[in-house]
Amino acid sequence: MTVAGKPRRAVRPPPTLHTTYRQTFRLWRGKEWGWLSGSVVMALLWPFIVNAFWLHLSNLALIAVIATVGLNLLSGNARMVSLGQAAFLAVGGFTAGILGAQHEFPLWLCLIAAMVAGALVGLLIGIPSLRLKAIYVAITTLALHFAVTTLASIYQVEAVRAQGIILPMPDFGFVKLSESRPWFFFLLMITAIVILAALNIQRSYVGRRWIAVADHEVAARAAGINVPAAKLLAFAICSAIVSLAGALGVYYEGVLTAETYDIQLAIAYLAMIIVGGVGSVLGSVLGAVLLTFLPYFLDVAMKVGGIAVSGGSLNGIHSIAYGALILLFLLFEPLGLAAVWYRIRNAGMLWPLKYTPLEAKR
Repeated sequence: MTVAGKPRRAVRPPPTLHTTYRQTFRLWRGKEWGWLSGSVVMALLWPFIVNAFWLHLSNLALIAVIATVGLNLLSGNARMVSLGQAAFLAVGGFTAGILGAQHEFPLWLCLIAAMVAGALVGLLIGIPSLRLKAIYVAITTLALHFAVTTLASIYQVEAVRAQGIILPMPDFGFVKLSESRPWFFFLLMITAIVILAALNIQRSYVGRRWIAVADHEVAARAAGINVPAAKLLAFAICSAIVSLAGALGVYYEGVLTAETYDIQLAIAYLAMIIVGGVGSVLGSVLGAVLLTFLPYFLDVAMKVGGIAVSGGSLNGIHSIAYGALILLFLLFEPLGLAAVWYRIRNAGMLWPLKYTPLEAKR
């Protein structure tokens, strides 16, 4: 068909508008392949661009991303608020530390054992959630935090009789994880696997079942969903991911101490998902990276400004910054940095139009 003698061009819908369920549940949408390719190239070049200090922080950020993704699946998608993420990190860390340092298990087996131990503890703490709601689930996980950290301290004092456990250097035969650069690529690979798994969980029947239970348990039960099984599975999977991050953390640091897993660590991870975006995998990445680098950005800013403070005051300033960020995002951007990124992306894809279509949040 022609218009004024010219062939009529087919109208192409905007890339952010979905017309089929296949488009809605597709893993990568629109022009995201370009952003993904650029991110991969940047990540591979990153260890050769920054110095050793910033590479060390990058490795800590990757470990934080893994733990935050697991926490966000539980607190964001399943909407069971957890204050026990430091406890699950301790479970993974002590499982890997005991098996690796005292029984000389290889790294890969220690990581698997840490995930299994975390899943079992998650199942145990998930049982009370079957009869509890909202804030009471959070209180239960907070009780878990104090129970696990106390047991870890007792084990360190009575069994180890030392200030900490020294872990062996991981060795895969063809490469030793003795420096920050090999660790970066290893952690980057694990992080990519965890992120891909989380994205697939969200768009699968398992993830949609968690959201249905979180929205309305009665309606979910009427739709044929096994609510107790869905809650327990959420606790098991998410706890296993967080425990994996705990095991990686102790191997990277090379030493395991119970004092590492304090309540401030739990609050920091909760701040990461609030700042990044609750229920968003991208938000988990952005929040973990920002809050891992934030204390050092503050230190640099105070040094440039000529502000000299003691170590104790510096920790207080970091805590104030965490609290201020949480408050600001809750007031002005409840959906976090992920929502900011989506708006910027949509504005660029639809330019010069100003209309931003609604899009399924992930």
